[in-house]
Amino acid sequence: MMRKLVARLRVMRFVGARSASSQAGFTLLEIIIVLGILGTLMAVLIGGIGSGGTKAKRKESAVKAANIQAKLLQYQSDVGNFPSTADGLQSLITNPSGSAKWGGPYATAEDDIKDAWNSPFEYELTGKGNKLVSAGPDGAAGTEDDLTFLNGREVDNAAPAAGGEAGGQANP
Repeated sequence: MMRKLVARLRVMRFVGARSASSQAGFTLLEIIIVLGILGTLMAVLIGGIGSGGTKAKRKESAVKAANIQAKLLQYQSDVGNFPSTADGLQSLITNPSGSAKWGGPYATAEDDIKDAWNSPFEYELTGKGNKLVSAGPDGAAGTEDDLTFLNGREVDNAAPAAGGEAGGQANP
């Protein structure tokens, strides 16, 4: 009788061990499902971060344009007029005409006159005021993602000369 009991215990232990080991771990299907879910979540998160970065850089470019406008107003206050289109924003860093009235430098580095994508703003003195154009995320001027600022305020690219004079007198 004792032998039968011992034999039975051995069989039960063997069967129990076998069933326990077969349930340990994950199946290949479960691993694939989890990886699919994680991949989908990562794609959603990365997509959201990418568009947020573009919005942030657009806002940063708007802030930089407003800062440049303030520097242009300081230049105008000292010299008596805004820099010509030919002199451009470089006149905020160096005195282009050797004017004794120039009180600069108004911008201390080339980075001060670049947009958030590290491209220089294009400057034009128009009849309505100072126009700054950022090439935008693609870095190519004249495309639909360009940002246009007139007197430090963003305007629609379709009508870049629209808007009032918020920055003082302009001399075309």
